[in-house]
Amino acid sequence: MTRLRIVVLIGFSLLAPAAFGDDAYVWLQRMNQASRSLNYSGVFVYQSQGRAETSRIVHLVDASGEHERLETLDGPPREVIRHNEDVQCFLPQDRIVVTDKAVLGRQPGRLIIKPAALAEFYNIHLGEQGRVAGRDAQQILLEPRDDMRYGQQFWVDVATGLLLKARMVSEQLGTIEQFAFSDVAPGITIDHEKLKPLSSRKGNWRVINARGVELRMEDLEWNFRKLPPGFKSVSAVKRSVRRNDVNAVHIVFSDGLADVSVFIEAASGNLAGAAQSGPVNAGSTGIFRRIVGDRLVTALGEVPMAALRRIAEGVERRSK
Repeated sequence: MTRLRIVVLIGFSLLAPAAFGDDAYVWLQRMNQASRSLNYSGVFVYQSQGRAETSRIVHLVDASGEHERLETLDGPPREVIRHNEDVQCFLPQDRIVVTDKAVLGRQPGRLIIKPAALAEFYNIHLGEQGRVAGRDAQQILLEPRDDMRYGQQFWVDVATGLLLKARMVSEQLGTIEQFAFSDVAPGITIDHEKLKPLSSRKGNWRVINARGVELRMEDLEWNFRKLPPGFKSVSAVKRSVRRNDVNAVHIVFSDGLADVSVFIEAASGNLAGAAQSGPVNAGSTGIFRRIVGDRLVTALGEVPMAALRRIAEGVERRSK
């Protein structure tokens, strides 16, 4: 569900638009603050590799935290219900409910480091003002300083700080992916009833717990010696990744904008034979695999292949 974790969060800033001027970092801070506190509803379109998907989202913040409901409007029906970090994904056609935990910083508009800290890895400046979903928007451009990440373009609502549109770009590949609201209503009153799943849990639904068991990086038997500049671990869990309940260690690394997942699992049987080392073409998400002893290491994410190769080739078992 990679970027269908477009479990998009976006929120509200109380600062007046006239106070922001041409400081791109202040605009990023507005966007970050907006991602944590705004009530809104809207319809957005996600596009990647010639594929488009339309979804409706409702987001509410109250005394217990963030509540969110995401519903796909085309293709197979799917609903994602989130309360803070707890996520449920309803797949009505298969009568499956998947429970998981949201990873910090995976939502558009949400930053896990201070905007000024991004300047070490991106050239950041303001672009043009325009309109998105009928609202005035300020463009922010983040151009990568190396070949370890793609460029980012944000369009932020002038009135509220809401992220209205985001685009990931590459000089060689053009637009990697994009989401944009086609209709949005920020700062509205939302009834909690609108956050309840439409999918009925009555009958024979199968519940899959994908949360896994949280791990500490210092307890892992693996070192990651070639992380690109700025990438740090933000989560580590042991989770089941295949139908035969094979467990894998799953670590997420981030530079504050770009994310990379690393899976380490046993390379046995058919898996070992099928998993050849090297890059794999999977649309906007790059994949690089490597066999390390009796383990298969898979690095995947929406970053250049050079970054995935570097991360995967730096995975080493710790000496005892």
